[in-house]
Amino acid sequence: MAVGRLSGAWIRAVLEETYADGVARRALLDHFSVLLVSPKSHRGAKGRLARRLYGRLLKLQLRGLISQEDGVIRPLGTPRRASEVNQPDLGPILQRTLFRALLAEDGQGDGHTPGTLLAARRDFIQGAIETGRSMTQAAALLGIKAALANEILTKYADQKEKL
Repeated sequence: MAVGRLSGAWIRAVLEETYADGVARRALLDHFSVLLVSPKSHRGAKGRLARRLYGRLLKLQLRGLISQEDGVIRPLGTPRRASEVNQPDLGPILQRTLFRALLAEDGQGDGHTPGTLLAARRDFIQGAIETGRSMTQAAALLGIKAALANEILTKYADQKEKL
């Protein structure tokens, strides 16, 4: 499988030429998997492609070249100001929790239910806040509104009190 060829420039070109109005993250993954994953590919090839694609999308989002909201990716014409874009690197643990949350949102793999989606989002938001990001920044990285992120953490606090 040629996952190494997946570049940010190629992703931007596909978004601007094919999906100018926006595309669901899952549909974009399917688009690239048709091109890069052959029937002879080893098991898990699409998952490796998803990890690479989500990482590239995150970098493009941090640079202000795309926006991700509610699982829909839209190309932005011009990059945002540098002050809005400069965020510290997520680190491997936070990147992994973000990847799990995005996979759960896209409904990929086995066992993704609304409960697991909530737990994956909660884990990412908590991790992002613990590393010094604001609720708004964590929600933006996840592609949701800050009010929804706050609601997710509130639900978690309510569940924790019941235990």
